[in-house]
Amino acid sequence: MKFLLGLYFCLFILPTLAADSESTLLIIEGNLIDRVDLINKDSSPDVIISAHYDLLPDFVKIDISARQILLENLLPSYEVAYLAADSAEMAEVREKINIEWGKIHTIHMQFFNTSVVKILNNAYVKKFKGLLPENSNP
Repeated sequence: MKFLLGLYFCLFILPTLAADSESTLLIIEGNLIDRVDLINKDSSPDVIISAHYDLLPDFVKIDISARQILLENLLPSYEVAYLAADSAEMAEVREKINIEWGKIHTIHMQFFNTSVVKILNNAYVKKFKGLLPENSNP
């Protein structure tokens, strides 16, 4: 019974606590993907992102690609709202952007080590012209 309680705590309680607090409980980098050495730091954001995503399992590639497309599709809506000075629409689109970016960032944290997460975050910030939060680097 103690084993089941411990397992429940590890699987359900710790992730909830981690999500509710702003501090990191645990970082494990043993099996996380390292950076691609063949990619130059001056490469385009798309090249940097795709080179690292090619290392992901297929089901993750599909998920993260779909989320990236959602982000790309939100850009024109944000630009229209910005040009129209429609702050309510900007806030609504911004919230959708932040949700998708948060999901992408979570995938980065699950599969890549911290140096790659920083590289990917910087590439996304460049790709999306500063619309994504730069302070999401670990």
